[in-house]
Amino acid sequence: MLNKITTYGSRQNIIFHLALPSLAPAAIICLYFTPKVVFGCANRGLLALVVVCLAMVAAVITAVKGIKSKKHGEKEASNWWIISTIILLLPAVLVVGPLG
Repeated sequence: MLNKITTYGSRQNIIFHLALPSLAPAAIICLYFTPKVVFGCANRGLLALVVVCLAMVAAVITAVKGIKSKKHGEKEASNWWIISTIILLLPAVLVVGPLG
């Protein structure tokens, strides 16, 4: 329903598909630079695990929406959903890779 209401390329889509998903990688980076005294090692790890799990669930949802919109012939909408999916996969990549 959201795909039918909005016109793609608008400010709302930039916020919805770029800014909101970018909160997950930003949260991982902030947890990385948070001193151990604030949360402790175990709690920082658990917080990172929660952020990664929530981002992965959201990535699956956005991927399904992207596939559905591609099947309906909405190529631009599909591209926005795929961009959101890629951004939501970044926390897992950050935890496994450079920040791990």
